[in-house]
Amino acid sequence: MRAINLLPPEAAARSRQRRQRVGYILLGAAYLVLLALITLWWQSKAQAAQEDLDAQLATNDGLTRKIAQLSEADDLRKRYDDGVERIETVLADDVTWGRLLNDLGRVMPDRTWLESFNGSAEHTEEQPTLYGSLQIAGTAFDYPDAAAWVRTLNSDRWPAVGGGWLEGSGRTEIFEGVPVVDFSSSAILTEEALSERAQTRIPEVPE
Repeated sequence: MRAINLLPPEAAARSRQRRQRVGYILLGAAYLVLLALITLWWQSKAQAAQEDLDAQLATNDGLTRKIAQLSEADDLRKRYDDGVERIETVLADDVTWGRLLNDLGRVMPDRTWLESFNGSAEHTEEQPTLYGSLQIAGTAFDYPDAAAWVRTLNSDRWPAVGGGWLEGSGRTEIFEGVPVVDFSSSAILTEEALSERAQTRIPEVPE
């Protein structure tokens, strides 16, 4: 059955216009809702970015303070290294004279005794194996005893001393006509004569 529209054409036109306006209104409302959602989304991203920026700024401030502290530590480390270098320079040729004399009493041949003992510490690039020298004068009962002393200067029993030689010797007497031999000798100090105070006096500091 065919529908018959009894309304005048003007009423139908107004109805279409109302529907169009409602459609435009709904479309505008949807656009506003979408715009609001996009705005909220951008605001949330901006807030997250601001929070990240604030966190990074706080991290940068912390790093700046640490850098300042490390700068002070670097200065302290430099002063420490300079002090270590000075100690090592001063003690580079430091001879353990106490240990040297103690070893001398241990290796001294039975039939000899000393009259004088002079030593000096020195080290040069021209003589890298020489760390000092000794001049020793003594007395022995006989020439073989003086020779035993020279052999002691060059033996492994006294590694701090080497290169010993007899500079002079001669007959003499002690007491009531007891014959003896006076002698003078020289030797050099080896690296074994050096002390370890440069290592023991310097405190260990972690890197």
